[in-house]
Amino acid sequence: MNFYDKFTPEGSRDILFEDCVARQKTQNTIMESLYTRGFRPVTTPAMEFYDLFGVNRYFSQESMYKLVDAQGRILVLRPDSTIPIARLTATKLQNEPYPIRLCYCQTAYRAAPSLRGQLSEIAQCGAELVGCGGAKADLEMLLTAADCLRACNAKPFTLEIGHIGIFKALIDELDASTLQKEEIRQLIEAKNDTALSGLLEDLPISPASRALNRLPRLFGGADVFVQAADLSQSAAFQAALQELEQLYHRIMQADPAVQVLVDFGLVNQAEYYTGVVFRGYLPGVGQPVLSGGRYDRLLNDFGLQKPAIGFAIQLDAVAGYLQQTQPQRPTPPAALVYWTQEQSARGFAFLKQLRKQGLFCESSLAESREEAEAYARARGIRRLYVVEEQITEVLIGGEPL
Repeated sequence: MNFYDKFTPEGSRDILFEDCVARQKTQNTIMESLYTRGFRPVTTPAMEFYDLFGVNRYFSQESMYKLVDAQGRILVLRPDSTIPIARLTATKLQNEPYPIRLCYCQTAYRAAPSLRGQLSEIAQCGAELVGCGGAKADLEMLLTAADCLRACNAKPFTLEIGHIGIFKALIDELDASTLQKEEIRQLIEAKNDTALSGLLEDLPISPASRALNRLPRLFGGADVFVQAADLSQSAAFQAALQELEQLYHRIMQADPAVQVLVDFGLVNQAEYYTGVVFRGYLPGVGQPVLSGGRYDRLLNDFGLQKPAIGFAIQLDAVAGYLQQTQPQRPTPPAALVYWTQEQSARGFAFLKQLRKQGLFCESSLAESREEAEAYARARGIRRLYVVEEQITEVLIGGEPL
């Protein structure tokens, strides 16, 4: 029999000391940045009914952790925060004035493919703007996302923007089955040019197939719009292209310091998103640290016809990057206070006095002064206060002061 009492499940991990501090600091910075922009915090349950995600079909069964409640109903650990917040908005906030700005910091749980090294516990800070469509709201959320990364001093970061309407306009013109269309989407998302070309060659040749074959390679700055202009003359394609181009130029005008790239291969969750989609990247981090987009039809599933746009920042990815580039050094207590049992009342009073002065102090639980000194030396604590008849201050490694 195998025993797993000394291991964490695949896709999870322990977080220690400075990494915890870096994560908490990153979380506080992001949330404070959102609070100052009028976003109000909400939290949804870690457990939700399976129907919330299964009926909407935005997440596969295989990607969700399932459990059963006392009544035999199937529950899941939330794989996403936006869908529960859509439920919350539609059921609890109907009478709020719109637009509603909501923010959160909570964990999503998704079963990562085996041996991929990905986390199944995904700590996220995010924001949702509900009840406002159009370019003005898109611009606000993109700039808010950039400001959150900037506030964390996570730089240099890059924003990549796309528009799901471009892909939808082309895929709707393609003569292919539903399964083939989904496979094409996945290959474009993965930028697997070879497999994509092979799949499209098996389908009837058409302007749509040729355009889809080019999508993964349409990536860069403003010149990409010129390259994409002749992909399709359909009204839906041209409208999405124009919307994306206008957004790109508005971002550059509003915040020239942001590095923005256009990626026509951003086609993730095509049934979920309806308009602009975007991601944020940091150098050397092998995954997006930020992702978001417009989802104008999601709240319809809950009986609320409101447009919405949101984003989520991957907390551990940002904190991990900051630890690599701007490492947080362990900060030992400024002082250790030791006293004997007979001096407990006086020792606690002195410790309280030091803390009132703003000093980071720790009480010693050692049985002797020698043990207290050894502990202080091991922890890198420079000062030891010995509370006896007199209070003695000792510089560890030196003479009494």
